[in-house]
Amino acid sequence: MIDDLRLLEAPGPWWTQWWAIALGALLFGAVLFLVWRRVRHLARKQEDLASVGAVEAAGEDALAELTHLFSLVEQEQSRPYAIDSSGIIRRYIERRFEIRAPLRSTEEFLVEALVSPKLADQHQSLLGEFLGACDFLKFARGRANRTELEGLHQSAVAFVKATLIRNGTVEVAA
Repeated sequence: MIDDLRLLEAPGPWWTQWWAIALGALLFGAVLFLVWRRVRHLARKQEDLASVGAVEAAGEDALAELTHLFSLVEQEQSRPYAIDSSGIIRRYIERRFEIRAPLRSTEEFLVEALVSPKLADQHQSLLGEFLGACDFLKFARGRANRTELEGLHQSAVAFVKATLIRNGTVEVAA
C-alpha cells in the first residue's frame, strides 16, 4: 500500500492515452471511408448521366442519318440504300444496346440479339425483318421500287423511334 499519494505520477492529458489515439484513428478512418464512398457515388452518377446522353445522341444521330439517306429512296437506288441504312441501324444498335453489330453477319447478330435482355422481343422481330430485307437487296442483287424502299425506310425509322431514349427514359413510339 502506498502511504504517500504524492509519490504517484499525475495522469497525462486524455489525448495522449492509448484508447483516445485508437478512437481518433478509428473516427478518422470512418470519415475517410464515407468521403471516398460519396466521391465514388458522384462519379458513377456522372458516368450514368454521360451514358444516357450518349444513348440519346445515338438515336438522334440515327434518325438524322436516315433522313439524309432518304434521297437514295427517291432515286430508287435500292442496293446503296440497303447497304447504308443497315450500317446506320447496326451502328445505332451498338451505341444504344451495347451489342456488337457492325462487324457481324446478320445471322450472328440476330443470334446474339435473341439472347440479349437489352433488346425486347418486338424490337427483335422488327430488326430481323429490316435486316433480312436489306441483305436481300445487298447480296441477292434484288431491286426494289420506290414504294418498297419507302416501306423499308419507314421500318428503319420505326425501329429507332420505338427504341429511342429521351430524358433518360424509353420513349413510347406513337
